[in-house]
Amino acid sequence: MISKLKLIFSKNKKIIYFILRVLIIYLAWKVLSFILGEESTPIQDRMWPWLSTGWESLNDKIRIVILSVTQLWFNVVGLDSEIVNGYRLWVYDYAFVCVGNYCLAIQLWIFFVALIVSYSGKWYNKLWFSLIGIILINVINVFRLIAVVYAAHYYPEYIQFNHDYIFNVLVYIFTFFMWIWWVKRFSFERKEAIE
Repeated sequence: MISKLKLIFSKNKKIIYFILRVLIIYLAWKVLSFILGEESTPIQDRMWPWLSTGWESLNDKIRIVILSVTQLWFNVVGLDSEIVNGYRLWVYDYAFVCVGNYCLAIQLWIFFVALIVSYSGKWYNKLWFSLIGIILINVINVFRLIAVVYAAHYYPEYIQFNHDYIFNVLVYIFTFFMWIWWVKRFSFERKEAIE
């Protein structure tokens, strides 16, 4: 039994190490998320309020950027819109969206970077590809918000389903394909297979 496990491990060492590295990064993110606290928990009730204050401030800045770009889209297509209370986008006579911390796709950034960092490749390539990936995730997230507004207007009875499943799944699929592109274009395994 042990010899079979050793054989399986030796044949799949790279895959097992990759999965372990991704899991460690993901678990570290989950621990940090627990320490920072849930968005609905008041700052003073969180484990480290001073750290949570900085985290919420960063989230607010990211949220304003995403909402501003989304607002720009609606203004360009002729729909007046306004950012309300720093977390809502109201498209007049159309629909509105509220953007919470989970809507910012930061967890998806972490997941994407964990995939890139955990796979083989040059650190320089990992760094620039991770940064471009985060930017592209934000761009696709803006398109997701635009689609949510249109869906809320045209199909309000399906908004929860569209938000929770259709649009989120599309963003995750996009992120997965970026990682596949990384593996095929920039990883060491690809270069070894060619040689």
